[in-house]
Amino acid sequence: MMDAPYLCLDVGGTEIKGAAVSEGRVLTPLRHFPARSGEDRETLLAHFAAVFRQLDEEAGHPPRLGGLRLAFPGPFDYPAGICLLQGLDKYDALYGVSLRAELFARLRDRLEDPEQIRFTNDVAAFGLGEIHYGDARGSARSLSVCIGTGCGSAFGLGDGLAPEGNPAVPPRGEICPTPFLGKCIDDMISKRGLMALTEERLGTPMEGAELARRVQEGDRAAAACFAEFGTRLKEALEPFLRGYRPDCLCLGGQITRSFGLFGDPLRQLCEELGVVVYVAADTSVLAMQGLCTL
Repeated sequence: MMDAPYLCLDVGGTEIKGAAVSEGRVLTPLRHFPARSGEDRETLLAHFAAVFRQLDEEAGHPPRLGGLRLAFPGPFDYPAGICLLQGLDKYDALYGVSLRAELFARLRDRLEDPEQIRFTNDVAAFGLGEIHYGDARGSARSLSVCIGTGCGSAFGLGDGLAPEGNPAVPPRGEICPTPFLGKCIDDMISKRGLMALTEERLGTPMEGAELARRVQEGDRAAAACFAEFGTRLKEALEPFLRGYRPDCLCLGGQITRSFGLFGDPLRQLCEELGVVVYVAADTSVLAMQGLCTL
């Protein structure tokens, strides 16, 4: 008999992705909903409740639910379920709100206890998905990195995430604020970092898909630009790979779809260190699978 499913959301600033998941199996197609992140408090809470109810219906309205799981952007008090976003043009109206209490109040006909509602960040969910259902299964140590609007990270230890205080792991497992090339890793190894690099080198800011198209059409300047991004990626991750010594490095996020065009420097470093490199085919599905392990 299948376990009671979890209703899982990956909450972004412009879009919410959702699915019902049981025992690592995604039961419904991955759904996309508008985030409506600039709305007022009551509108946002009603929207989240409506999204969960839609996923519940698509899962066949099972007799009981395992719970609700949300990957939510930070700052956020994940254990307490309290949103701390402020001044970032997304979910400002939820600052200080206990999403656990508010969602339970709106969905208590489908839940038995507020503790059935749990939270983490999106890259932690991706890392847990890799550990339990993806390429990091069986690894003693893993490092998961997502490259998109920023550069998120999750350090895996056994079947969970490395606890605070591990000497080789940065605070909260986040490499993003680490100083790098006069800025920080988040500024340089990300969509905005690639766009700044292409504007500097090519005169036009470009995202990964457009730059990849130019490379495939034989544009040498575009290829050199991607090669520089790859060198930066290797240099940004090298201290963490050498310090933490993971068995594998799991990469996700939109930019990594073009990893074959810029990943050689990082692959060579990982080969030297004995680290196996994996690139996720679907970061969002792994995040959904990871959420149900909370």
